[in-house]
Amino acid sequence: MILKVHKEMMIRTHGKRKFSLDPGIYVYIGSAHGLGGLRSRIIRHMRKNKKIFWHIDYLTTSNYVKIIGLVTIISFNKNVDFESMISKHMLSRFKPILGFGCSDKKRDKSHLYYCGKNLSECLKIIKEILSLIKPLARNVQTILLTPTRI
Repeated sequence: MILKVHKEMMIRTHGKRKFSLDPGIYVYIGSAHGLGGLRSRIIRHMRKNKKIFWHIDYLTTSNYVKIIGLVTIISFNKNVDFESMISKHMLSRFKPILGFGCSDKKRDKSHLYYCGKNLSECLKIIKEILSLIKPLARNVQTILLTPTRI
């Protein structure tokens, strides 16, 4: 998920964690293995009015944050942990928001990354990262969705 944060924010989660976010473009990595799959997860994230359950909900419910795009990876290879793999690659390219969204994956540093203020540069780097991952699994599709195409 590609997000634009419009002003400086301080998030305090139910678990009392604090995250400070500067204005700019962020990339959030998540999965959609639960009930309803990818479509259901995307629709949930697009709603502003919802119960806050995941760290990302603190952003998607904020009036200062806008979802500006989604990049999906569809794979039928359950042996590949794309979420952690992408997180590791992003760690070397973007600034991690340490501990955000990865409490279920203790080895990951973050699932939210600050990529700057230039969307086209962020997309270029995301495409480079995905090109590294694509050969590692069969039947992978990457699709860039904008909120108007969902």
